[in-house]
Amino acid sequence: MPSEYELEYIGASWCAPCKVVKPKVLEQATKYAIPIKLYDIDKDVEKIDVDAVKKLPTLRVLKDGEVIAEFITKHNDQLEEFLSKTIKPTTTDTDF
Repeated sequence: MPSEYELEYIGASWCAPCKVVKPKVLEQATKYAIPIKLYDIDKDVEKIDVDAVKKLPTLRVLKDGEVIAEFITKHNDQLEEFLSKTIKPTTTDTDF
């Protein structure tokens, strides 16, 4: 069953906080079993609304194709808290 959620990560190669946050974003996408699209603000101008991006890194959570939350941070601990409040992880537990 495909995930109803999707992540969009927008960063830049020159952005120091992006280099710190991106690995954690990828880790969290795996944890929550959510597909992720990675965008570079300089290279992917045709794929994203550059004017809508206020700061980097930006993480958007989409549900059924609609943005339901946006998060801008340079702190990994805040990222995990944001995702845990926005989406529920999929579980592979078979215990009931």
